[in-house]
Amino acid sequence: MKIYGIDIGLSGGISTRYNHWSMPTIDVEDKPAIYVNDLCNGKKQYYKSGSKKGEVKRKLKTPAKNHKELDLFELDSIISNHSTVVIETPGISMGNAARSTATTQRNYGKILATLELKHCEIIKVAPMKWKKDLKLSKDKTQSVNMAEMLSGNSFRTARGSLIDGQAEAFLIRHWYVIEEGIDDD
Repeated sequence: MKIYGIDIGLSGGISTRYNHWSMPTIDVEDKPAIYVNDLCNGKKQYYKSGSKKGEVKRKLKTPAKNHKELDLFELDSIISNHSTVVIETPGISMGNAARSTATTQRNYGKILATLELKHCEIIKVAPMKWKKDLKLSKDKTQSVNMAEMLSGNSFRTARGSLIDGQAEAFLIRHWYVIEEGIDDD
């Protein structure tokens, strides 16, 4: 039986005992880029040589507007059928923007739907519960340090930035293994 831990959110993560993934995302274009043709005396300018010969010269006026969404197809390929998945429920959103809260809730629903379609056993845990049981605070550094100690893996980039989503996914899974008394070797 495979057990996964999931830290929801676009910067969250997915973890088994030995493998860790960033939350899979894709870029979705909200508004396309706007180009303006360079005008010279009221006429379009064309490239005269090179690989773009004959094409109209274009100048970027406004870059494209994008946002990230969950890549459910990639999530589907990571999670095995009939697995146990321990997923963190959305936390208290006091002080967060309404849009951020709505995005988190929508992504949580998408993840749950994907897991149900794969016939996974879904275990939901509040962030306050697993962090309290593991004696952790809201400090991400504390979570990363504990995950590194328990897993033997580094949850930091080459420049030392924390990869807290994957670390917390590992800890959520670890919490469940301890809670249920499962032999994790």
